[in-house]
Amino acid sequence: MFKKKIPWMILFIVLMVLSIWAVVSRSGSYSPALLKETIRNSNPFWLIVAVLGMFCNILFEGLAMNVLVKTLTKDNPGEKIRSHGTIYSAADIYFSAITPSASGGQPASAFFMSRDGIPMAQSAVILVTNMFLYTVALVVLGLIGFLIAPSVFFGMAPLAKVFILLGFIFLVGLSVIFVLVLKKEQWVKHLAVTAISLGAKLRVIRHKQAKLDKVDRAIAQYKACAGIINEEKGAMFVAFLFNFLQRVALLSTTVLVYLAFGGSFKNLGDVISVQALVLVGVYSLPIPGGMGVADYLLIEGLSKIPDVASPANLELISRGISFYCCLTLSIVIVIAGYFYQNHLMKKKAN
Repeated sequence: MFKKKIPWMILFIVLMVLSIWAVVSRSGSYSPALLKETIRNSNPFWLIVAVLGMFCNILFEGLAMNVLVKTLTKDNPGEKIRSHGTIYSAADIYFSAITPSASGGQPASAFFMSRDGIPMAQSAVILVTNMFLYTVALVVLGLIGFLIAPSVFFGMAPLAKVFILLGFIFLVGLSVIFVLVLKKEQWVKHLAVTAISLGAKLRVIRHKQAKLDKVDRAIAQYKACAGIINEEKGAMFVAFLFNFLQRVALLSTTVLVYLAFGGSFKNLGDVISVQALVLVGVYSLPIPGGMGVADYLLIEGLSKIPDVASPANLELISRGISFYCCLTLSIVIVIAGYFYQNHLMKKKAN
């Protein structure tokens, strides 16, 4: 699994370097001297809490995964499955960040679930259910961010507005598709089959039958998710709550770094709104980790807040903690989790 991800890791590093270079060299608000002075005079309490928020980003998704695994596998025959949600979460966060449209996160999580004895069919349903819950959580958080300070969105540049709207449309579209599968399964299947057939005739899509089979499998997984949601509403609410808290933890880093750098509490609503809209906007383009888009949107939003002396400096530190430090911690957890699972598998075999 890991060898297949190497090209994406290389692309990720290239994009990371280019993104940081763009912020440092192309942003008029970047100042090394001011950054050094700001860090030296920053409030260490808020910086420590910001780092804790980064830890919670991984932790909360892991807790959501544990709830879903426990709920779905409770009737499995044989030995009770031990869920390692933090490992699944770290794998999802890391591989989602280095692959386009977060396409590598779910297969990586499924890999570690299979090593814990979770059948692939069940892991697929767990991951699709979690995807739906965190998508809805992100839509809710984006709406809250907009409602807190609508002026932040309307004050952004046209390109930034386009990114945010595209991201919102994509996320709402995913949610709508899920709901339609629950209520109007044949509608979704008919649209998918029509699109694939048209693409095959235009020679845009190859392997038509394989694509049709994939649609059938996807709809079957979504239907299985629907059954879980209908039967286990309490557990689903808890899993949704953890997903929402994960998004809040991700959002909190920028807010806490802003406070650490001497930001005013009266502008907290604007900062929250900026980061919430950024979290939505990164889904506008299939770029690993939303790099470039996230940097642009965050600087654009922070530049509208009066007491932010250097939006680029604040962006570099907050993004460094919430994204780059989070990925570093995630890959450490993934590697440690891999060897820990090896130990458990050997112990069980003996």
